[in-house]
Amino acid sequence: MGTENFSNLTENIPSLNPPGFVLRAIGFTGDGAEIWFSHEPGERKRLMPLLGGTPRVFLGEHDVAPSWSPDGQRIVYFNNTPHGGDPLFVADHTGSDARQILAPEEGVLHNHNPVWSTDGQWIYFVRGGEPTDPMDVWRIRPAGGTPERMTKSHAALNFLAPIDPRTLLYVARADDRSGPWLWSLDVETKVSRRVFPGLDHYTSVAASRDGRRIVAAVAHPTASLWRVPLRDRIVEDGDAKPYPLPAARALAPRFGGTSLFYLSSRGTGDGLWRYRDGQTSEIWKGVDRPLSEPPAVSPDGSRVAVVVRKDGKRRLTIMSADGTNAQSLAPSIDLEGTPGTATVDWSPNGAWIVTGGSDAQGRALFKIPVDGGAPVRLVTGQAVNPAWSPVGNLIVYAGVFMAGQVELRAIRPDGAPVELARLGVRPGGYRFTPDGARLVYLPGLQATDFWLLDLATKKQHQITRLPNQGMIQTFDITPDGKEIVFDRVRENSNIVLIDLPTGRDSTSR
Repeated sequence: MGTENFSNLTENIPSLNPPGFVLRAIGFTGDGAEIWFSHEPGERKRLMPLLGGTPRVFLGEHDVAPSWSPDGQRIVYFNNTPHGGDPLFVADHTGSDARQILAPEEGVLHNHNPVWSTDGQWIYFVRGGEPTDPMDVWRIRPAGGTPERMTKSHAALNFLAPIDPRTLLYVARADDRSGPWLWSLDVETKVSRRVFPGLDHYTSVAASRDGRRIVAAVAHPTASLWRVPLRDRIVEDGDAKPYPLPAARALAPRFGGTSLFYLSSRGTGDGLWRYRDGQTSEIWKGVDRPLSEPPAVSPDGSRVAVVVRKDGKRRLTIMSADGTNAQSLAPSIDLEGTPGTATVDWSPNGAWIVTGGSDAQGRALFKIPVDGGAPVRLVTGQAVNPAWSPVGNLIVYAGVFMAGQVELRAIRPDGAPVELARLGVRPGGYRFTPDGARLVYLPGLQATDFWLLDLATKKQHQITRLPNQGMIQTFDITPDGKEIVFDRVRENSNIVLIDLPTGRDSTSR
């Protein structure tokens, strides 16, 4: 600590491939003498001496994110089973004699990243639906029992760090989707507050066992748009070019008519911008209500739909392409979908909007008439991030999220199911070509290359080979079908160390 001396412990081991940015992928054992890690998602964990050496297998298949008790004698972890539910287990420090303390529950998809309280009396964990949807802090006794909810979050929350028996740090976005920020939770009063003012984005946090030192990743994100030719053969990085926009920050591209719509900001939350005939204009101010999902643009480019957070729920708003005549649509539906990805889409005739969400009857995929009529339930249950074919005959959507992917499913506009090629894709990471015959997709959360699915033959193949120059969040296809336009988002994180004074009063932090 406090030096610039780095030691490569795994130079003779294949490069590590962490299982998604929402799960802890590496850490120390209880005595600090070893580190644990894995090469691939789903692979069994490995232990390696801190000074280097031959790794050995640790824990069972799909056992994830182990955390040692303060005395180093026990561990807690969860099982990232393909069936969902993420049960929690407590074992001795070697991983032996494991017993389940929290079983899977109906309607709960994930129990992530458990950690021990500093006094060893509680285990805190993150619980909720999709990992990037609203998640909350919960806790349970090491012996098991009924879990207790500690927060009521309306945004993504993750990475817990206890610093004393009463104080827990975590990172989360605010209710308006700004951030992510660093938060402090008083576990007695269940009150959370931001730790630092300012615009620094905190993407992860951890603490030493005595709570005296905090380490965090502070991001200074950048985002820009790029384009690459859409061809049947693989194109290389030399074919990728920056998209000619005057904006310094741009992401979440969507085409409609003769315009390109995208998200951008001037140091605050992202708003919606329009690029047409070489001119840009802001049509939705992010300083008022920040946007985190790409817009959905009607096929003729005359109207735009956006997802706006209001009263803790995600609501649908439609407006004219110049930002006027904004109105809410289907207020009975709380929209669902992986934040940062496409949540809604238009029908080719501009008469309907399709979206995943929940109403008084529960979760469903809805077809909402733009004229304000009653929504139509197409699919009951978990069904989000839809895309409607430009020829109107097919709607694809995401099922349950698991291990960085969702299984792509399809229906007709009347709700009749359609068999697709078995395909694991990134949530929302798929777009139809303008002729509706093919689907361009990203295969997972960490993917930097595009693939192509022929809907008639069900054959699929890779079409780009791009280096990792930033995470691709969303993309679209130009109206002529010749190019893919995508964003590259870089966190540009610094690791910061925070020393807390001795004799501090946790209630005053």
